Amino acid sequence: MQSADIIMLCAGTSSRMGKTNKMLLPFKGMTLASYSCLEALKYLSSLEGGGRLIVVTGYRHLSLLKALEPCKAFIEKTAAPVEMIVTRNRDYKNGQFSSTKKGAADLRDAVPFFISLADMPEIQEKHYTLLGELPPKAIAVRPFFENIPGHPVLHAPEFKNKILSSPDNCSIRELLKNETVCEIKFTDRSWVLDLDTEEDLKSSQIL
Repeated sequence: MQSADIIMLCAGTSSRMGKTNKMLLPFKGMTLASYSCLEALKYLSSLEGGGRLIVVTGYRHLSLLKALEPCKAFIEKTAAPVEMIVTRNRDYKNGQFSSTKKGAADLRDAVPFFISLADMPEIQEKHYTLLGELPPKAIAVRPFFENIPGHPVLHAPEFKNKILSSPDNCSIRELLKNETVCEIKFTDRSWVLDLDTEEDLKSSQIL
């Protein structure tokens, strides 16, 4: 792939995690959110044309800004044409799709893009690479593990307008129902391992 953009969603309140904000959990010397964003930046830096990482914040916006310092340091050191935009969704309580729309507004035109979740601790640079290129006529490439849809998901450039023109109570899954989606089956649970509850946190044995 010549170039790509990535929308990284980390705006939620982590309400199912109790008092813990999962995005700010310590992970590999940084926070979970900063680790996820850094892996995304590493992938973008491997592309000849680089790309744009769009980080959508909401809840605990200022804390997340501070947590992204390792990502800013990476961009300063690399010679690759990558950039990071942090956009704040003040309506984050409207749900995840409202944050997706906020991020989509900063996507470049005519460039394929991924939608990724910052609470998935096993997603690394290689996972973006494994999704490959968009096949002809496909609007998305989506990973599956044991018939469960996962993330990140690669989308065709034209899908941006469909996201932006849809209401906040919509979902990506709903928008993809009548589209041509290339489904890739993996035996790696990383594609579906996210942290939503304290039980997820305890059972993952990752953090």
